[in-house]
Amino acid sequence: VVGREVFGDDYVSRDQLTRLHMYYGGAMDCDHWHQGAGFVTSHVALTLVWEKGLQAIEPSIAAPYWDFTLESTFFGSSDWHDSKIFSSDWFGEGSPDNELHTVTEGRWSFVPMMMNSAGYTKWHNAYGLMRAPWNLDSTPFVTRSMNIYGLENNLKPSGCEEYHRTLKKSNWMSLAKVLNSAAHGHIHETMGGAWNHPFEAVVADIEDPPLAVFQFAHWIQSSSKILWRAGVVKCSDSCDMSTPTSECNCACDEKAIAGRRSYEVLDEYGLLDSLTFFDSDLNTLDSSKFKDHKGSIREVIQGHTKEESKEIYDSMLDNLCTPGHLGDMFQASSPNDVTFWVIHSTIDRVWHFMRLGDTEYDQTWEATTPCYGHNPKNFQPFSSLFGDDHDKYYTNKELYDLLSPTSDSLPYVYDNFEWPHCTFLGYRMTN
Repeated sequence: VVGREVFGDDYVSRDQLTRLHMYYGGAMDCDHWHQGAGFVTSHVALTLVWEKGLQAIEPSIAAPYWDFTLESTFFGSSDWHDSKIFSSDWFGEGSPDNELHTVTEGRWSFVPMMMNSAGYTKWHNAYGLMRAPWNLDSTPFVTRSMNIYGLENNLKPSGCEEYHRTLKKSNWMSLAKVLNSAAHGHIHETMGGAWNHPFEAVVADIEDPPLAVFQFAHWIQSSSKILWRAGVVKCSDSCDMSTPTSECNCACDEKAIAGRRSYEVLDEYGLLDSLTFFDSDLNTLDSSKFKDHKGSIREVIQGHTKEESKEIYDSMLDNLCTPGHLGDMFQASSPNDVTFWVIHSTIDRVWHFMRLGDTEYDQTWEATTPCYGHNPKNFQPFSSLFGDDHDKYYTNKELYDLLSPTSDSLPYVYDNFEWPHCTFLGYRMTN
């Protein structure tokens, strides 16, 4: 309220933006802003809201973009956090080496999380912090880590290969999918990280983890969230800030499992088709091992006894019964981290380049999902973004048209559409 009184109606606070992202990305029924075509319009529009808020304070400011294909090109997965953008003058340390997992130097040091937020937002964690309900971390500051459940993350941001692949898409539906996945890439996971999870004890006993161990680690957070939305994973509702995390956590609800075997639970929510796991000898196990050629579950996994198979399935489910603690960029409160605000403009820049090209491009937006927020006629919670008196919310299709680089209403342009480092590597970055 005070901000708007001083700077005008376009002023918006970080907490307001985070609450909005939490409401649509942290909902119980489905993810209304991710994993569908609505990801693009919602996040580009949200970035525009942020930019207008900045300009209410200082009109000369424009939203920057972070071309993280540079980090992907010139660094490896183990050292890309050494990029100068993680200096204290820029975004702050990419993987803080302290118990709080929080930046301690520079302008983004000790960025506070909203506490006692239950009266402000529907979605918050048990400690009252404005974090995803499944992230029961009591740290009162924004958190980051380059590690993922006890492993040094073997991923890095999307690079030239992923962006070159994006530029080859010939229709909106396939482009939206790749903008949500390959082009957006692993940036949230590699910035946020995860810790305080039982899987760390498993990893500690493996001297040289094979790829399957990393692959399962990458799936824990998203799979656990699927089980949370299904009501299988239940998280503590309310915990005092003095409550240790061992007593304030998420776990599988025995009533929700209702006597079903682990593989039945995993299969009901599609996890046996997507997960990669491993046995005691570190052999890779995937859907080809879990199911036969007809798609039926193998109660006894090939090459294993019935007892070994039960142990494998039980271990998979046990490790998905909690997501552990997640760095803020790795879940619904990601707008709290400054890096959130410079990655979706990067996606928008590629989208502009595609739409300005000479290649024939099918712009049909198909209604393909029951999850509200991803179909063309679904409304997004934005209005009056383009100098209009639009007193009602825009639909996805309206935003699609208004966000076009050829739209007279669009209040910004990009400085260039060049990726010289990709061109040098032999990629034809053409539209």
